[in-house]
Amino acid sequence: MLKADISKAFDKLDWGFLQDAMVYLNVPRKIIDIMLFSFKNAKVVIQVNGSGDGFIQPTRGIRQGCPMSPYCFIMVMEPLTRKLQQALASQQIRGVNLAPTCPTCPTLTHIIYADDLILLGQAELDEVQEMNNIMQEFGAVSGLVINPTKSKLWFSRRCAEQQIQTIKSYFQADEADSQERYLGTLISRSNTATKTAQLLLDKLKSKLTGWRSNMLSHAGRLVLIKSVLMSVPVYHMSVEVLPKGIIKKMESLIAKFFWGKSNQTKYLSFLAWKKICQPIENGGLGVRQLESFGDALFLKLVWSMISEDSKIWVQVCKGKYYNNLGFWRSTNVSGASPMWRQTVNKRDFFKQNIRWQIGDGEKVQVMSQPWYNNWQIVQQASRNDRKITVAQIFDAGTNEWRREEIARLLGDDVVAEIVQNVQKPGTVLGLEDKMIWDRNKSGCYTVKDGYPCVVASLGRGENEISWKYIWKWKNIQPKVKIFLWRLFTNALPLAQNLHQRIQAISPMCARCNQENEYSTHCFFFCQGSRLVWFGGDLGIRTDSLPLDIKEAIQFITTAKDEGFIKTFAYTLWEIWLARNDCLFQRKNFNPVGVCQKVRAWTTHPPDTQTVNARETSIEEMIPYELAEGGWQMIVDGSWDTSTRAGIAFLLYKDGVLHVMGLEGHNAANAFLAETMAMEAGVKQVGILMREHSNLQVQIYTDCLNLVSAIQENDVDNLPSWRARQTMAEIIRLIALSDNAVQVRYARREALRPVHDLANHARRTGAFYHGVPSALIMSQHNIGMNLDTRYFQQVQEAPP
Repeated sequence: MLKADISKAFDKLDWGFLQDAMVYLNVPRKIIDIMLFSFKNAKVVIQVNGSGDGFIQPTRGIRQGCPMSPYCFIMVMEPLTRKLQQALASQQIRGVNLAPTCPTCPTLTHIIYADDLILLGQAELDEVQEMNNIMQEFGAVSGLVINPTKSKLWFSRRCAEQQIQTIKSYFQADEADSQERYLGTLISRSNTATKTAQLLLDKLKSKLTGWRSNMLSHAGRLVLIKSVLMSVPVYHMSVEVLPKGIIKKMESLIAKFFWGKSNQTKYLSFLAWKKICQPIENGGLGVRQLESFGDALFLKLVWSMISEDSKIWVQVCKGKYYNNLGFWRSTNVSGASPMWRQTVNKRDFFKQNIRWQIGDGEKVQVMSQPWYNNWQIVQQASRNDRKITVAQIFDAGTNEWRREEIARLLGDDVVAEIVQNVQKPGTVLGLEDKMIWDRNKSGCYTVKDGYPCVVASLGRGENEISWKYIWKWKNIQPKVKIFLWRLFTNALPLAQNLHQRIQAISPMCARCNQENEYSTHCFFFCQGSRLVWFGGDLGIRTDSLPLDIKEAIQFITTAKDEGFIKTFAYTLWEIWLARNDCLFQRKNFNPVGVCQKVRAWTTHPPDTQTVNARETSIEEMIPYELAEGGWQMIVDGSWDTSTRAGIAFLLYKDGVLHVMGLEGHNAANAFLAETMAMEAGVKQVGILMREHSNLQVQIYTDCLNLVSAIQENDVDNLPSWRARQTMAEIIRLIALSDNAVQVRYARREALRPVHDLANHARRTGAFYHGVPSALIMSQHNIGMNLDTRYFQQVQEAPP
């Protein structure tokens, strides 16, 4: 393996070769001219000691750091890829095959990312010479020449020393050491994860060295932790599994930054780190738990492995580990990589959170892929049975499942489950099977959706306090919210809390020296605090408050008056600041001064800006002129979070209402409701077309995503995977109409009558299809004529 360093790659790229590569790849001529113009008309000035003399006109090369440059390298490397593939096909080179016994496993000859190139091949002189000839030919026409002094070589363990020395002398390149990297990742196979983790630790320490935690509030530290420190290991954790011991060290460094001071080796942690990593609504601060986040990142690779067969690395893994048994049946094998061992360990997680959406049933193998609830692997299965698909256990002629075959393959106990709950294959013509991630609308796994599933095993935090409500309090500074969170979780350095950790510290209150300083005493029952609450704007007698701090806060979270909440929060904050001044700076606790500071916070105008939305008048909307003899339909769906939905459509001819329909349904989300409304409308148009010839119908909806999907015939990139089958049926029905149906976008104002009907169907569950109902129309103030004042002159969906 040769990691080739291309000498001055950005500076030596030939413009003529770049142009030829773009022409070959069918890049539009206009784009080619614009890109070449930007390169050829650039001027360079060389500064010496801060001054330059004249400009230099470059004749080759592209700018490093320009957003276009990586794309340029992708295009100019394509001829090299083709040349290597041709040499492999003609057996001039043999490359490397990680699973030679698997006929479908691809042979690797090179890996390219922009200008980062690795060549792979057999350690034989004739293959080395052929690869060298290809690179020299490529360099002669492109200007991209390998620099041997910066290139590095790797050899397998079975290579003889004589072979190694011969190849090293031929390439004039040195053998790589254990610290060599490709795209930031160590290539060496020995202790790679440990070395990478040590690099991450050093990087974290270097960032923390420049920060002084004692100069930052806890809110400021939290921002730095979430935005900077937590992003340091993301790249490496997404491609390899880090040791748990190193992850704990990284979290210890971050915890020290949050709780301690920069110049201290020891610190007091008032709350376990795993509690801080709990979601905000469960009483934590929403900081990522690194081990769980690493699992969520790794599961992205597993998702690619089971859903994207076209990727080369997935094909290599399949050939090496699970070509015969399939992904769900394969096990850990001797000598397997850490990545595959981790994949097998995390496989059950996906089994619980994915499903196959049955289309034609041709892709899903009955015994090898999870496709119904509570699917289990059948251990005793022949090779032929493992290849049986869902389509083969369904009789399309009778439109029924083959119950006997299902019982033979899977057992009698799952027959009823499949017959009742699984979509019949071929229900929607032309729709293929698709694997679905069941935890979001898109149906594709994302780290954002996977992380909450992974951390669910940590358990939920205490919900005695409405945490989510607290973080949404308006006009309260973040540092005060963090203080309140520390107070409510008993994570403040009160004397009683310090005494429990360090016996030498007295638990007595420094202000009154009468009772131990626990939270309720410090903030409510100490004599100075009593005076603040009674003498302040709230006028509260703390004798009436509960003795437990959590009970005392309960009535705050249920309060609706924002002014009361703000005053209460800043009273706690100012009492804490005054207590600290009394303890550390020997100042007297002044209740009057505390009340004045609270009043300054609450009377200060909020530092927010309100933007008044500009309303669009009817006159600003250009009326849409209805064509003579034209048919128009308006459709809409209504949905609420209880999954109740209503759909409705109104069909007009020459502006006069002819047919109306409304239905109550259940739907998982709003987009599915909109899609169901469109399907009902299109089916009604199909009925109309059987009665009238040469019909042209325009259907209007206010769902832009729906319009775009129909116009692009796209069923795989919808906002909700649950709408996939419905969308496929809509597209099929429109295609059968021979373009007699056109779907267009309209604003919500244009759909007011049908919107009201959809809301009525959602609330009542009503069902009606037919001629206009006078009762329903009068209830919702719907006239017989289509009100065109609100229609835009928009024929297609806006970009």
